[in-house]
Amino acid sequence: MKSVSYFNFENALEALNFYEAKLGAEVVSKTMGDDEMFKDLPEEYKMPKDVAKRFVMNAEFKILGETFMVSSTRDERPISNEGTNVCFTFDGSNDADVKAATDFYKRAIEAGCEETMPLGETEWSKLYGMFKDPYGVTWMINAC
Repeated sequence: MKSVSYFNFENALEALNFYEAKLGAEVVSKTMGDDEMFKDLPEEYKMPKDVAKRFVMNAEFKILGETFMVSSTRDERPISNEGTNVCFTFDGSNDADVKAATDFYKRAIEAGCEETMPLGETEWSKLYGMFKDPYGVTWMINAC
């Protein structure tokens, strides 16, 4: 058994595209509201076509080898993701892990994410940093 973080966003397709283009996410799967599997739904359950083509029913993506899932909020309602935190922990003695984490952090800052704690050594970690993405999620890097 494992746990997977599942995000809901008013604009999940935009967020998914941002994660892929700017943070290096790998989109594993994506089912949209206009998917063929929904064609036989009764009319009262179907979304308007303009909404369905941008509505993410369910998607899976990976960042730094970790799996995340995402969907659009019902009726694309606004949602606050303030307080949502993702922490990547890794071996601070592993050069490949340190490089991957550092590159991820730098990519995020270059993409316009808000740096909330600069990446560097702290009293508790060889390498630690935090940033908030445009969708309200705080991402942390923590070498153990």
